[in-house]
Amino acid sequence: MKMRDALTAPCVDGGRVIKRTIRAERFALGVLLSGACLLAVACSKEPPRQIALGDDIEIGPYAFRVLRARNAPNPPPPLSTFRSQPGKKGIVVFVYWKTLAGDMDVMQRLAFIESFFNNQLSIGDTEGSRTEALDAMQEKLLYMEDPGSNWQNWIVVFNVPDESRDLTLIVENPEPREGQARLTAVPLGM
Repeated sequence: MKMRDALTAPCVDGGRVIKRTIRAERFALGVLLSGACLLAVACSKEPPRQIALGDDIEIGPYAFRVLRARNAPNPPPPLSTFRSQPGKKGIVVFVYWKTLAGDMDVMQRLAFIESFFNNQLSIGDTEGSRTEALDAMQEKLLYMEDPGSNWQNWIVVFNVPDESRDLTLIVENPEPREGQARLTAVPLGM
């Protein structure tokens, strides 16, 4: 079967009219293959790097550890973060911020860490659903104590669906350096 010209378009070249043949089938095939390649690149995500509780997670020049996770306290402390929500269970993840480069003052440091945890951490379950962090705060606030100058011990609170099982903390690295993962998964043992 011979490929036929699908479109003939006139083209002016140096005062003469030349007919150029455009083979629409080849053009469409080229566009289709290019689109498929772009889609494959866009959809190819590397799986999260699996690490254990207590291992360092490096994010750019920073590092922290996920120490443990537990159900939210019952009765909860008198903080709005711990109000119960129907159909949800509270999960508290304990995190130790190990390294924070730069010359930030105390308030900048606290605001940076809180913002990072709220924006870059989520919890996934066996059903594939993800829950974003509800709030992050210094650990001593959970016990209604003054955290003082300790900027390293934190908790991150999540409200996951009651039926969620096999919870995994997902850490997104917005700008991974060489050898760092874009996504890190930490099984929480819950």
